[in-house]
Amino acid sequence: MQTHRSLIDRLQLLASTLTSQLTDSNERDRIRRRLNEITRRWTEVEQNLISEEEDMIEMNQVNQQYFDINSTCEHWLKQTKDLMNELLNAKSVEIFDQVIPKAKITLSEYQSSFEQLQRLRNRLNRLIQTNRTPEATQKVNY
Repeated sequence: MQTHRSLIDRLQLLASTLTSQLTDSNERDRIRRRLNEITRRWTEVEQNLISEEEDMIEMNQVNQQYFDINSTCEHWLKQTKDLMNELLNAKSVEIFDQVIPKAKITLSEYQSSFEQLQRLRNRLNRLIQTNRTPEATQKVNY
């Protein structure tokens, strides 16, 4: 992008120099208007690209966070299965008393993961809604 910016700046300088040498004021004004329009459009394209790049970086961050939470949820599922097996195989009240604190911790981890997923979903929906492409305006559902 920066390479193109310096080229556009050089072209503007050259065009200004050349148009100032034109004797026909109508032609000079027409060329200057056209040059200004091209410069305006180029600046708009630059800004759109910068915006898209920022969106992509943020989407990548959201995606990484999703994978991290997914890993945590898989761990939580394994813990839950282990707890269920312990409860099913429990032969005494003491074993139940040992499993209950583990179950509370597991439930707390689940709730935390679920809340994180909701926040990520909301963040991703905001990102998608601010994106200008038509296919990106669809709401994400998990």
